[in-house]
This record gives sequence, C-alpha cells and structure tokens, in this order.
Amino acid sequence: MSATQKTAPEPSRSTGGVAVLPVAAPQDPAPAGKTVSEAEKREALIRIAAYSFYERRGYVSGHELEDWLQAEMEVDRQMGGAPLSRQTD
Repeated sequence: MSATQKTAPEPSRSTGGVAVLPVAAPQDPAPAGKTVSEAEKREALIRIAAYSFYERRGYVSGHELEDWLQAEMEVDRQMGGAPLSRQTD
C-alpha cells in the first residue's frame, strides 16, 4: 500500500472495538474571496455553534439533533429575529 492511500481506522479497546472516525471542525462562515448569502452565513454559524456544543460535551455523540436545534435558536436570536425561510425547489 502506498503512503497516499487511506486506510480505515483501527478499532480501539476504549470504544468497545468499534472504529470511530474523527469529526472535522467546522469551517469559517465566509472563505476568502467568496460572497455568501444570508442563508449560507446562518447555516455556517449554526454548524459552528452545534460543533461547540458537541465539543463541550466531550465529543460524545448521540445529541446531534439537540445540538443543531439549540444552535439554530442561538444563532437566530443573535441575528436579531426569526429564522430565515427555507426555499423549496
């Protein structure tokens, strides 16, 4: 196997023999040189907030929906109002 090929994570004893994939930290809401809509900015801020809740809990999974909903409420409150309406295609 070459050095550039990725392999699956090895199961560990601390996780009961289950392989645990690392979770990437969220990215900045506005990458350099890109125009971001209000909806994209809101979603990025929600992702960051939800990740911070996950981080504060010690990276314990199983609370993703709770974290997301709490993050939505906080971001909407900080942005000064009601959530943006979602477009349906």
